[in-house]
Amino acid sequence: MNSTKREQRLKALAERSSYVENVLTHALVAELSSVMWQRDPMKPLQVFNSEVDDLGFDLVLTVGSLSRYVQLKQTHDEKVPMHCSVRLSFSNLPGACVVLMSHSIASLQLREFRFFGALPNEPMPLIDDFKVSRAPGRRTADGEQKLRSNYRNVPVKEFRGPLSAAQLFDVLFP
Repeated sequence: MNSTKREQRLKALAERSSYVENVLTHALVAELSSVMWQRDPMKPLQVFNSEVDDLGFDLVLTVGSLSRYVQLKQTHDEKVPMHCSVRLSFSNLPGACVVLMSHSIASLQLREFRFFGALPNEPMPLIDDFKVSRAPGRRTADGEQKLRSNYRNVPVKEFRGPLSAAQLFDVLFP
């Protein structure tokens, strides 16, 4: 990909982040549904969208009696973030987890996944001791970034992965 197209795509990722997030969410659901279909076409993967993101999750995924509250994060194949900001109250929900989706900058095709969480119906590992997150773009009168006291930066090195869609499904629903 030439540098002009790359720059256009980077600009579009920043300016059209909601669009990109929706495309990637649908792609993730399609990939996980395909894994479920291959394993047992009679068993559904139930998908529920969060209308309001005040608890920190984007999707609820359910297979049988196992449910996952999933917070989605995204990155592209030229960048892996050092950490992901996670709300403390979300981390205590049973089945809560964070899925970091890595996609192609050229096509938005999902490449791989990283997972942070525990077994279904258990809260994720404690995040209280991780560094307090900062609010992007929000500053104090002194020009310092405001702290988000209810959020923690979970280092990506704490995530499992990289994983394929099938491996992610196995972690979500062992």
